[in-house]
Amino acid sequence: MFNLLTFNVMKKLFGLFCVFASVILLGGCNPSNEGPNPDTLPSSFEGGVYVLCEGNFGAGNSSLWHYNPATTTVTHDVFGRVNNAMLGDVGQSMYLHNNTLFVVVNNSGVVYAIEAASGKVVGMIEGLTSPRFVAIDSTGTKGYISQINTNKLISFNVQTLAKTGEITLEGVAGSEQMALVGDKLFIASWSNDHKITVLDTTTDKQLTTFTIGVQPYSLALDKNNTLWVVCDGGNAWSNLPDGVSVEEPSLWKINTTTYSAEKVHTFASGSYFRSRLAVNGEGDTLYFISDAVWAVDVTTGVFPAEPLISVEGGLYGLDVDPYTGKIYIADAKDYASNGAVLRYDNKGKLIDEFGAGLLPSKFIFLP
Repeated sequence: MFNLLTFNVMKKLFGLFCVFASVILLGGCNPSNEGPNPDTLPSSFEGGVYVLCEGNFGAGNSSLWHYNPATTTVTHDVFGRVNNAMLGDVGQSMYLHNNTLFVVVNNSGVVYAIEAASGKVVGMIEGLTSPRFVAIDSTGTKGYISQINTNKLISFNVQTLAKTGEITLEGVAGSEQMALVGDKLFIASWSNDHKITVLDTTTDKQLTTFTIGVQPYSLALDKNNTLWVVCDGGNAWSNLPDGVSVEEPSLWKINTTTYSAEKVHTFASGSYFRSRLAVNGEGDTLYFISDAVWAVDVTTGVFPAEPLISVEGGLYGLDVDPYTGKIYIADAKDYASNGAVLRYDNKGKLIDEFGAGLLPSKFIFLP
C-alpha cells in the first residue's frame, strides 16, 4: 500500500475518529475463531507465529496477532494490549533479528523494535518518509530501511536504533523489499520502476543497478542463493519511465554473482499478486499466490501445470513455516471485516484455520 503524505493533515483532523473506530473493530473480534482463552495474555510468545494485519489506510487500525499451533491459541492485538497503544497506520512488514521483531508501520512513518518473546516495545525509529522493509547486514550491527516515495535508503544502528545515514540510490525511484547475500544487499525498486540495485554493505556504496521486469514486487532467496523476483507488470496508474510500458506479470531468477537475469514465466495479462514470494526452510521450493497457491521447484524452475492449493476468498498473504514446512495463507475475506489464516501441509492439504485482524498479510515464525 502506498504512503501518501498528503493525507497527514487529514489523519490529524480525524485522529479521534480513527481511535474510536479501531476500538470498535477490536471489540468486535469473534472469540469463537480465536481458540481457548482468547482474552488471556500468555506469559510468553516464544514459538508460534506473529501475524501482521495491515488495517485500513488512513484509519490507524493495523494490529499484531500471535498464534500458538501447539495449543491452537490465538492472541489478538498483541501490540495494543501489551503496550497500551495503537500500532498505527498500515502494518507494512516485519523482520526478525535474534529476539527483536522489527515492525514497519508505513503511513505512520515508524519502525518499532519489539521483544519477540514478550511483545513489548524496546525502541523505535521515527521520522521516516515512507518506510517499507527492514534488512540487517551479515554482522548484525547495521540495519537498512527501504522507502517507497524516495530513493533515500536509511541505515541505522541495530543496538541503539539510531539512524546513522541516508544512502542515495542512483537511477531508481524508490526502494521496496530487500535480500542479503553475503555483503551484498539486493534492493527492488517497485513503484513506477523496473530496476534492482545492489549495495555493498561494508561501504554502503552502490555496486550496480540492472533492469528487470516492470515493478519488481518481491524477492526471495533459495538454497543456492539464487534470487527469485516476481514483477507485477504495472497498471493503468503506473507512472513508468519513458520507453517503459505496462506488461504482463513475470517471474524471474537472478544469479547473485554475475547479476544475470532470466525470465522464468510470464503470467496471464491482468494477474495481480496479492502475496510476496516465500521459500520453504530447505530452500528448494518457491511459493506464491496468483489466484491460487503455486509451488515451483527452484532447481528445475519449471512452472507447474496445476496449482498446489486452490481456495476461494480474499487471498492476501502467504508464507511457509521454515521449521515445519506448513503453509500459511492470509485470507482478507471482504477486505472490510476481520480476516483469517488457513494452514496447509506441504502437500496442499488443509490442516485448520484461525481468526485474525483486518487485512492479515505478513508472518514471522518464532523458533
